[in-house]
Amino acid sequence: MKIAIKTKRLISPLQEIKDAVILINGELIEAVGEQKNIEIPADYQVRDVGNKIVAPGLVDIHNHGANGYFAREGEEAVQEISKWLAKTGTTCWLATIGDAEGVKGGVQAIKNGTEGCYVPGIRCEGPFLYPKYLPGESASPPPYADEKIFMEMFEAGEGYIKIMDCSPDLPGGMEMFRTIKKHGIITSFAHGNADYDLFMKAVDTGISLVTHTYNVMSGMHHRKPGAVGGALTCDDLICELNADGVHVHPVAMDVLIRCKGLDRVCLVSDMQAMAGLPDGEYDWTGRIIDGEYEWTGVKLIKENGTVRNAGVALDQEGAISSSVWPIKQGIYNLVNKVGLSLKDAFRLGSLNPAIAARLDHELGSLRPGKRADLIVIDDEVNLFMTMVGGRILHETDVIAELSY
Repeated sequence: MKIAIKTKRLISPLQEIKDAVILINGELIEAVGEQKNIEIPADYQVRDVGNKIVAPGLVDIHNHGANGYFAREGEEAVQEISKWLAKTGTTCWLATIGDAEGVKGGVQAIKNGTEGCYVPGIRCEGPFLYPKYLPGESASPPPYADEKIFMEMFEAGEGYIKIMDCSPDLPGGMEMFRTIKKHGIITSFAHGNADYDLFMKAVDTGISLVTHTYNVMSGMHHRKPGAVGGALTCDDLICELNADGVHVHPVAMDVLIRCKGLDRVCLVSDMQAMAGLPDGEYDWTGRIIDGEYEWTGVKLIKENGTVRNAGVALDQEGAISSSVWPIKQGIYNLVNKVGLSLKDAFRLGSLNPAIAARLDHELGSLRPGKRADLIVIDDEVNLFMTMVGGRILHETDVIAELSY
């Protein structure tokens, strides 16, 4: 398909262009700029979206599932999640899986391609995670970070594992960071009670990413800076931010962005299968495998945009279980609750996660030669169109109210 999309406003996201046009030839962007500077070839279909905004498609590098499916449940699950995500403005995601069998299914989906948003690889949050030890969970000692288990996952991944998480306070955790990096996979600090000193030792192994900053890690005190203090002050690290409005207070979001700058924070959804389902209690026994819990008799409650373990108060540390809000909600919150411009918010939701996952050579911004992954929105981040690789997967003239 050859298509030219004209708009009064385009976010690249490093610049904002007025009276813009973007030329799309097949899967790739051919040109982007001001309409007065770009001639539209005669064989291009022209669409004028008027005052609506053309922006990069959102990139989610930490997503466990949606619409009743977990990514670890095989090719069909990854397909269905991908189709649902396109309706939320996400055009690329890393299927987040924590076990070797689940990785195999994810690889099959990648090889066969998806009808929804683009899946370039897999993210492993687990199995090398320190337990939360919430009431009712196993009190067994934290497991050893076993290289044999890593190799099973690595071989199952067939080169598609892009990011792997680990807790440095696990037995064998520090050596596992080195093993992951040695195999060419991006290493991310995740979960546990590591203090500042142990956190910085993990940095010395070569980690480059911090998983859902603030959540499930030691907080910052003026005499005990903790893992949060290390994340805020270490310029080598990109920090994930779940800006769903549940996981992190807007002031803490603002602090993170002020400390790290606009180029070292990336939005993630950390969504799970309850996204898109009605409120209620769900029994996920045997379905969630991330190495963090012994998942038997697992019941989670979705209520008013939050998910928590049944029997645990929402305000208890560690009670929140993933999210049900897509990246699009994080964009809205950064603009309306933190005060970022829409352009800067999109940088955190498209280009920065692409950089964090080493995918920015092909996606994350509207530049010639990159994938034609884009969305059309209004100032309130209502979604009107999603394009993935030059294919229009979602289009509407009305503001759609999706259930999250």
